[in-house]
Amino acid sequence: MRFSVFLCIFLVVVSCSSPGRRFRSVEPVRVAIEGSVFDVYVLDDEVRVIRLNFEMLPSMDMIGPRAVIAIQLATGCTVIAGSFSGDQAMAEARVSC
Repeated sequence: MRFSVFLCIFLVVVSCSSPGRRFRSVEPVRVAIEGSVFDVYVLDDEVRVIRLNFEMLPSMDMIGPRAVIAIQLATGCTVIAGSFSGDQAMAEARVSC
């Protein structure tokens, strides 16, 4: 019984898209790319992208390009070379419009 309660709490917390204080007033744009679902938060030329769905052992080589495409679709801008950083769950970048 206790395990199922903890599992439910864990699943609720994991499924949240919490961008942090800086981006908290920004409405996310939800974008799906090749099976990955992202919330994209845009604040001026800074972007934070959070992957929402579960994927079995995703590599950054697989998720990174999808996140960049999600950013470009959500903003209509180009990601500045060398500005993309993060991991499979959350990343940040700067864009140029």
